Amino acid sequence: MISLSDLRARAYDPTQATAPNFPRRVPVGGAVTRSGAVPPEGASLGTNAKYSAVLPKTDPETGEVTGGEVAYSPMGARVQRFILQSVARKFLPKSRTDKCLRLRQGSKQIQVWQSIEHKTTSYSGLQTCGSVWACPVCSAKIAERRRVEIIAAMAAHKAAGGVVNMLTLTAPHQRSDKLIDLLAKQAVALKYFFKDWSVKNVFKEMGVVGQIRALEVTHGRLAASNNGWHPHYHILQFAGLGVGLVAFDRIPMLDWSTRLHGRWAACCVRAGLGAPSLAHGLKLDDGSKAAKYVSKWGLEDEMTKGHTKKAMHGETPFDFLRSYLANPKDKQAGALFKEFAETFKGKRQLHWSAGLKKRYAIGEASDEELAVQMDDYAQMLGTITLDQWRDVLRVDGRGVLLQVAASGGWEAVCLYMDSIKGKAGGVHDIHGQI
Repeated sequence: MISLSDLRARAYDPTQATAPNFPRRVPVGGAVTRSGAVPPEGASLGTNAKYSAVLPKTDPETGEVTGGEVAYSPMGARVQRFILQSVARKFLPKSRTDKCLRLRQGSKQIQVWQSIEHKTTSYSGLQTCGSVWACPVCSAKIAERRRVEIIAAMAAHKAAGGVVNMLTLTAPHQRSDKLIDLLAKQAVALKYFFKDWSVKNVFKEMGVVGQIRALEVTHGRLAASNNGWHPHYHILQFAGLGVGLVAFDRIPMLDWSTRLHGRWAACCVRAGLGAPSLAHGLKLDDGSKAAKYVSKWGLEDEMTKGHTKKAMHGETPFDFLRSYLANPKDKQAGALFKEFAETFKGKRQLHWSAGLKKRYAIGEASDEELAVQMDDYAQMLGTITLDQWRDVLRVDGRGVLLQVAASGGWEAVCLYMDSIKGKAGGVHDIHGQI
């Protein structure tokens, strides 16, 4: 039997991959629920894999993170996301992220649920912000469900004889550029690009029937040559229907890439961005690169960075939170995260071209709806009282409690809550609204 002192010693370690192995006891009458989203065959809404420890690399021009795979524990990563969310609250006071998974939804009970398939745990009855940009907790949950949608569409397209290529668009940027100005100019350049007749002709030759566009951003403050903010687009192109696959050998691909780059460069200049280089302004990659990108999309903090791993040249916005957590004197990290969150608020992370979701029977769901959606089949482990929840918030133990529940069941949760009862912690602004 694990002692209470052992629990106290081990439960507070957020870097621990798994919580103590307590005997599991699920309360009688535990309910089972199922989300409205049905994953495609072979896909999973949970992320329960482990990856080898390999340092990532970031292309300083395109912002693409490649090669970085770290050992991954689902619940360990969830603890880390709660920690980062607590850091984000410091820079976004009175925002929805500030209250996310802290305050109750109306008069609902605060409950802990466990996925029957993946054994991961989560809360119900709490408010969520649904922010894919500012909230490390909501963004991970939403991104995983969006990834399932993308994979389903790609599988259906390939089954019909098509291919999915990846087009990456980037533009010149300097350290002195403001993020809001770069985004505005890139949006204009993108509008020009997709309306250009030469571009439309190339897409027609490729047999493009639709595309999914992802907006991403990194910052180069750690690079030898700091070029500041780097917003860029990754575009998955659903192509090849009615076009022989022989057309996708390297020569046509190179020709299409060259022609598209010329038009993209002209559009950037017209939008006031300057001309991007031939080497980095536009990249057209085949299906293998697209598949690899989607397999990691939305899993930045688990797979390419981890809690302490850093990219070699670029930082993501959540890296700013990690930097501030490691060094509270890094005021620049906090200022950059705040600038990012305020600039990207309300913007769409993914854009599907008209009719593409309907073509492959992908349902419509908002980010907010996905943020509150329960994990696949889940069983209720237990209910947390308001007094107990105040204790959890006081020690900032939301992630740790879920980790303990996943490993040891409700008995372990009860021991954990006993260990923190009345204990002073670093979080005092509980708002009095739970």
